[in-house]
Amino acid sequence: MTDTLTSYRLIAKDLSASLQRKAAEPSVARETAYYEANIGRVKSVDDLLGDQRLYAYAMKAYGLEEMTYAKAFMRKVLEEGAASAASFANRLADDRYTAFAKAFSFGQGVSAAGADAASFGLAPRTASLSAPKLLADAYDFSGRSEASFLVESRLDAATTQSVTIRLNAQTLAGRVADLSKVTPGEIAAAVAVQIDASALRGKVQAGLAADGSLFFETTGLTDLGADGAAGGTGRDADTLVSAGGAIRTLAIRNVPLTAGRTAADIGFGTDLGPDSMALAVTQAYLQQSLESEAGDADTGVRLALYFARKAPTLTSAFDILGDAALSQVANTVIGLPATSGAATSEALAKRAELIATKIDVASLKDPAKLDAFVRRFAAIWDAQNNTASAPVLALFTGSGGIDAETLTNLQTSRAGG
Repeated sequence: MTDTLTSYRLIAKDLSASLQRKAAEPSVARETAYYEANIGRVKSVDDLLGDQRLYAYAMKAYGLEEMTYAKAFMRKVLEEGAASAASFANRLADDRYTAFAKAFSFGQGVSAAGADAASFGLAPRTASLSAPKLLADAYDFSGRSEASFLVESRLDAATTQSVTIRLNAQTLAGRVADLSKVTPGEIAAAVAVQIDASALRGKVQAGLAADGSLFFETTGLTDLGADGAAGGTGRDADTLVSAGGAIRTLAIRNVPLTAGRTAADIGFGTDLGPDSMALAVTQAYLQQSLESEAGDADTGVRLALYFARKAPTLTSAFDILGDAALSQVANTVIGLPATSGAATSEALAKRAELIATKIDVASLKDPAKLDAFVRRFAAIWDAQNNTASAPVLALFTGSGGIDAETLTNLQTSRAGG
């Protein structure tokens, strides 16, 4: 039998070719063709759940094949979406559900309304929206990446104005220092520039919240009337529009990406409809199929491929600790026993610290360093396992990870300490 390291290298040395071979397999090609031909007709949660073939394909694409039977559970994931941090998907420890909710959001958006003054002498509250996640340290917009969404504000009972925000290589050119490393501050500034060039100039502001997330807020303004000049009567009369009050609203909705673009996740504009995500879903399906088939022959190869795919997205040791399969790889390399489901928060925090001292998570974004790490895992796995029959399935079902509340509390306490 070919060892883990050799098998991994054969697949990973030309992953594109490996995926193309998988795509050419008759059963895979048949299911992919059906998905691509029919997903554009899906416009609701009921449509997706009602077509078992489409639904099963989508679930496998996001590594949720073992949960295909749980339609009531998945309906809750889909109906609550991922726009709110309090949504069902975002409360689950397993981020596969959040990814699934985003891909099949069916045009969900977010909205907020201001509030009238609660008592005399207090100002009305503005309408404001903050992204449900913090911006990353940098984003690569040098290629096909794009963030695209519509910002809309109601000024009064009869007037609503909007602007479509598009961040990509063209709109950011000349406005950022490095298109491959666009900072949160540059993103906020670029959004503000597009707002100022639209009908929402002076009516909505955008910026970075104290926690590092992108936010939008309604602002007060003076409508100068038909003549556009201060003073006047009748149609030319000036009107003061308050920044707050129940009449002021904000809404952010998704719009299709520019042709050929791929979605960049800046907290808004990533919940694209399923027809827009068809290619990304088929690629994910091929990746999952490849990894699953490799795991049938050798558990270590599936773990290696999975780690290589997920590692560039990791931000801390807690991300590893919260994923059973990633933890298995880390434990193997470091030489740690598996955690018990009954482990205390203190013990888990210590384990996260140990992982952080042994594994430079940031370095895994470097392809060469990641490849060296995965090869090291494969070599150790070969030395420790004489059979491919290790119990792999539980590692990819979320059953071995830390629950969301515990992981969040650990991350918060470490950040605050």
